[in-house]
Amino acid sequence: MPELHPIPSVPDEPPPFLRTWRRVYIAVLLYLAAIIAAFYVFTRAYR
Repeated sequence: MPELHPIPSVPDEPPPFLRTWRRVYIAVLLYLAAIIAAFYVFTRAYR
């Protein structure tokens, strides 16, 4: 039976910065780690 609505195969475009999605994911993880570390430091300083 033929497929009624075939899904076109569209390759992922590279992100507009950092050139690869892996680098974007790593940058986001590093950013989140920095935010968490900053909140930890502020919490300890003003406890």
